[in-house]
Amino acid sequence: MRRLLPLLLLVVLPGTAPAPDIYKAYLDENLPNHRAVKETLALIEQRPNDAALYNDLGCLIAWDGFWRDAIKALNKAAQLDEKDSKPLFNAGLVQAWRGEWSAARSAFGQAVKRNPGNWPAWWMIGYSEERLGNTDAAVDAYKRSLRVDTSLFDVRKNPFAATTKLKGRVLLETYRARMIRAAMPQEEQLEDPERIAGFFQKSRPATAPGAAAVTAPAVGGPPAAGSGPVGSAVPSSTAAPARPTAAPPPAPYAVAPAPAREAAPPAAPPPPSEPARRIPAAGPGAPVPSPTPKPPGS
Repeated sequence: MRRLLPLLLLVVLPGTAPAPDIYKAYLDENLPNHRAVKETLALIEQRPNDAALYNDLGCLIAWDGFWRDAIKALNKAAQLDEKDSKPLFNAGLVQAWRGEWSAARSAFGQAVKRNPGNWPAWWMIGYSEERLGNTDAAVDAYKRSLRVDTSLFDVRKNPFAATTKLKGRVLLETYRARMIRAAMPQEEQLEDPERIAGFFQKSRPATAPGAAAVTAPAVGGPPAAGSGPVGSAVPSSTAAPARPTAAPPPAPYAVAPAPAREAAPPAAPPPPSEPARRIPAAGPGAPVPSPTPKPPGS
């Protein structure tokens, strides 16, 4: 009897048994969405611990209206990856689709706890609060969602934006803050952890790769050998002796003047028996005439 008790409980209390995947019985190969579901199921068999596959499966199932199976797959994805906020956000969308606004608000709240920068989740928290009648809480959540821009109030991007009645109030109350943020876009850089990490004031300055380490010289001994100059971090209390000045450069060597050129000897005077002939001075470029030779026997 004790062995049959668990089976009796399953028959009497069918809700305690694990719910089967109802959608599998309605899959049709001719429908593109159903083919995508089957392909995702095949990938899950190969990688059963892949949270992204369960998240995509939940979105595909919700498309056909199997919301119980969709939430089951999304919860499985949230359990496999405890840092990802997308499965919780998608679960909130499924609850909002069904009109379960309290459950939707809870799912969106868990999503922003994992990722405070999930601005669509903040907007959906505001929308859930608005549908529940909590106007002030809705406005506060809407304001948080406008940290980047106001596109979440655009019906082309957000299908729920068409039915909100608080758009004007939220945009009016956040106008000043949005204008200041637009004038100083560098404030958004604080959201990048890598930029904050580079802003820390470290105790030890970073040394460039390949640079020689600067060490202090040993007291009473020669400085340590190194590839770079040696310096001391402690300033000296006595004045350092003046460095000897460099010797002046030597004077240039004396250059002896070139010897004067020898002048041409003067022309010999003509013999007394021969009258002197005047030779006209040659002009520039004119040929110099030679003396006429005497005939023989003269």
